Amino acid sequence: MPTQQSLRRAPSRRPWMLAALAALLAAATLTPGAIAAGRPTPSSGKIVPPKNGTWVGTYQEATGPQLVKQSRVLDLEDVLGRKEDVDHIYEGWQAPFPGWREAWDNLNGRVPFVSWAKASTAAVNSGRYDGMIRQRAADVKAAGYPMLLEWVWEMDGHRNRHVAGSPASFIAAWRRIHGIFDRAGVTNVSWVWCPNAWGFTTGEAQKFYPGDAYVDWICANGYNWGPARQGDEWRSFQWIFQSFYDWASTRGKPLMIGEFGVLERRPGDKAQWLKDAAATLKTQFTGIKAVVYFDVKKRYNWRLSTSASATSAFRSLAKTLDGG
Repeated sequence: MPTQQSLRRAPSRRPWMLAALAALLAAATLTPGAIAAGRPTPSSGKIVPPKNGTWVGTYQEATGPQLVKQSRVLDLEDVLGRKEDVDHIYEGWQAPFPGWREAWDNLNGRVPFVSWAKASTAAVNSGRYDGMIRQRAADVKAAGYPMLLEWVWEMDGHRNRHVAGSPASFIAAWRRIHGIFDRAGVTNVSWVWCPNAWGFTTGEAQKFYPGDAYVDWICANGYNWGPARQGDEWRSFQWIFQSFYDWASTRGKPLMIGEFGVLERRPGDKAQWLKDAAATLKTQFTGIKAVVYFDVKKRYNWRLSTSASATSAFRSLAKTLDGG
């Protein structure tokens, strides 16, 4: 099975890459307000979706030093034959951001997609974190470049219910954070609300919707868990996201898939699943303007490098959906 190492650039190109990365990092320090070409609307700082096609991005492993993390993104772009449109970044609840990763993405023409970690909505609503949130808003405003920002993703599921609380508590906390950013004059954030795709089928996800005035992009996360997770069947991309699309496409907002993944089954099945996903996005889910693959091995092996056919299929998906 190919590994992340097998996808790396040839060693002869490493010295050039290290020098280039150093230059980019210096530029990020000098020009924090740079705007990624073709992505945002400069007058508002909001992320404007592509008119045609769908942006394609990934989440890469977060471990290791800065140059290793950058290398993972660059190696994948070598495989794709072009830059990723979106780079998914997870930031801790009280961790300072934006940092080098967001600035680096912006300078290289990628949209930074920041998932801001969960926190107790009861604590947020009490005002306990107001000072920290104001600081985060000031830092984002000072950075100047646009980014996608989601908070407490999958709030409708069992895993995060202990911090999300009731729908009313979550909505109040979301609006409180949004309001602090508004009062700070932050105009370069596009707010992404992202529950589980399955939650739209059960009706749980919709209960947590903060309202059209507080959401810029509507999102869902979903995975094909078969055959690894006991009791789960092999599900198509369309099956997983159909209920999400049926509900969200009526809201008049750009849609995105914040996380998706597929496991290996029989030889060629993962590749075919990705090909079918591309066809669904191209012909049926045309309102979905960004998809972000969860390209890691975390409990289950979602990596695109699990087979040569899967890697090739994702490269084809990125080409087919090219949103420019």
